[in-house]
Amino acid sequence: MVLMLGIGVFAMRFNRGASDYFKGSNRIHWLAAGLSSFMSGFSAWTFTGQAGVAYQRGLVAILMYVGNALTFLLGYWIFAARWRRARIGTVMEYLVDRFDERTRQAFSWTTIVFQFFIGASQLYGLALFVGPACGWPLGTTILGSGAVILAYCVIGGLWAVVITDFLQAAILVPFTIVMVFASLARVGGLSGLLASLPPEMTSFALTPDFGWVYLATWTVMVSFGYNTATMAQRYFCVEDERAARKIALLCFGLFLLGALIWFLPPLAMRVLHPDLKDVWPGLANPQESSYALAALTVLPNGLIGIMMAAMFSATMSSISGTLNLHASIISRDIFPTLFPRRAGDTERLLVGWVATFAVGLVIIALAMTMAAQGQSVFKVMLTFNTIMSLAYGPPALLGLVVKRTPYWSGLASFLAALALGSYATFVLHWELVKSVLYVIPVAVAVFFLSGLFPREDPAYTARRESLFRRLATPVD
Repeated sequence: MVLMLGIGVFAMRFNRGASDYFKGSNRIHWLAAGLSSFMSGFSAWTFTGQAGVAYQRGLVAILMYVGNALTFLLGYWIFAARWRRARIGTVMEYLVDRFDERTRQAFSWTTIVFQFFIGASQLYGLALFVGPACGWPLGTTILGSGAVILAYCVIGGLWAVVITDFLQAAILVPFTIVMVFASLARVGGLSGLLASLPPEMTSFALTPDFGWVYLATWTVMVSFGYNTATMAQRYFCVEDERAARKIALLCFGLFLLGALIWFLPPLAMRVLHPDLKDVWPGLANPQESSYALAALTVLPNGLIGIMMAAMFSATMSSISGTLNLHASIISRDIFPTLFPRRAGDTERLLVGWVATFAVGLVIIALAMTMAAQGQSVFKVMLTFNTIMSLAYGPPALLGLVVKRTPYWSGLASFLAALALGSYATFVLHWELVKSVLYVIPVAVAVFFLSGLFPREDPAYTARRESLFRRLATPVD
């Protein structure tokens, strides 16, 4: 943690203005940006909520993350280059040229609100791992880790986020590889693990509630998140589109590796400890601490500290990326609209600092509330991520590749999907499969049907044509 704070102080020297603070002035090396993108793509939630799925369901947890890896191929083939060619400073900035200012404001405000809950669930997931392993109260763990993440993000901006992500990857990846071999050694190797697990946990004949349709809809849902928001920010912070494509390819390879190694330790714990209520009687969802139990079971005491560092690494990277993204949206997309006078670069940088601090406080407060209520971190993360991804993703990505729709097409598609997704989730209580199968067709249909009403004003047409000229011009 002290090292992370030191990096934040070190990164201050690179931040001469808002462009440095939020996108590194397009000077970040693709390898550093790629590792940062990878680390931002998961958190301790992977080792708590998703590990709980592995403990209870088996193979399906691995296949879900194979789906995550495949979504980066869309970035490699299509979206990485287009985000870089857009030549923008925030992920919301291009919405003004493709649609209009109202669309940017609607996307910006809604994204921030929903991402509060996603960031809080990531921080809560960290506490669920570290708290039981160390014997610390969940509230204390949330406050301490949240304060450190907040400190280095406020000080260092995107440079600090990328540098710390790079170092955190160097901690996390070797640790998880060690965990795989140590866990398998306890259950007689991979063959022993497969022989000891219940047959339904290793069969490709998946159960109906977590079956192949579920996996397909999961992959569709995460494809929107992994090609927009924080991931898009990494694509346009590098020098050219070739570097942006390398980021997508690196993330594909690393997520595929992660899918194959991250969930074997929870499966080993299913063999060694079939009932985790006996181990964690005080936890509402003890299966979500199965990875922590694996570490405590197979690692010598001297390596427990490295385990903690690895989990802090996983969550610090994802939350720090969220904080920087939110701050960029507030200072560059929302603040200029609320206060239309021309702000200098120094003033926008100050707004970015304040916004980062405020967003961090809200995330910490929400994580504390989740812990007090004993929420399932898997369900909280899935709920808010699904609603936001299905509403924001279709118009944001279609707007990059489809030209002939009017200025209001993005907002109409977004509002239709957001209204249906929220109602379906909170009132009708639809699960993931039903939400994806209904919400995405509605969002896509509204977007394309708007093209039947082609009347446009000249100012919008000029903005859109300028955007698509940029999208057609390579950044070499």
